[in-house]
Amino acid sequence: MDTAQHKARLRQYFNGIGFERWSAIYGQAQLSGVRRSIREGHTTMLGVAEQWAELPPAGTPATALDAGCGTGLFTLALARRGFHVSASDLAPQMAEATARAALDAGLGDRVTSRVSDLEELAGRYHLVACFDVLIHYSSEPFVQMLRHLASLCENTLLFTYAPYSPLLAALHRVGGFFPHSQRRTEIQMIRDRTVRATLADCGFTMGRTQRVSRGFYHVTLVQARRHA
Repeated sequence: MDTAQHKARLRQYFNGIGFERWSAIYGQAQLSGVRRSIREGHTTMLGVAEQWAELPPAGTPATALDAGCGTGLFTLALARRGFHVSASDLAPQMAEATARAALDAGLGDRVTSRVSDLEELAGRYHLVACFDVLIHYSSEPFVQMLRHLASLCENTLLFTYAPYSPLLAALHRVGGFFPHSQRRTEIQMIRDRTVRATLADCGFTMGRTQRVSRGFYHVTLVQARRHA
């Protein structure tokens, strides 16, 4: 995988037709059965992630990073919980949508939104979240990006990855995992041992995990914590 070219393709997609399609999935629009199953899976995943997003002890800054914020669903959930959130996305339209959503919700003072490549992000945050972003990258760039996210995280790291399974791998090979007319990005499956080893190397313990499978949405949600 040429990571730079791959990111450029993703930016072009999610800043164009992908923005329209995913805004509909993240919103309330009428959807096909395929996209409805993705909405249901994504909503379920975010609900669990919000339960796992614990505020720090009193006196500790409640800072969070939402890397790959999309239209801001999780950013707003964190802001409502009391976090000050730095939201970023590779696609300008996504970052702008998050900024508008925060203002509309009266949370503009708790949210900063920007356009950024994940690997260009800097700073330190109590909580770092990255959902349905790493699923687009094969093993080597996946590991590099997960390492970078871990370097920004002081306590809790929440992320999703596409778990490897022989059945899903077979479906990918025959092109049947997602209808071609509705597919513009490829899902890259990662083995569980790769995730665990990377977290351990970064000083994190892989804590709670939950597999979320709804129709055409298949991810593993992870809560990892930095070693004391």
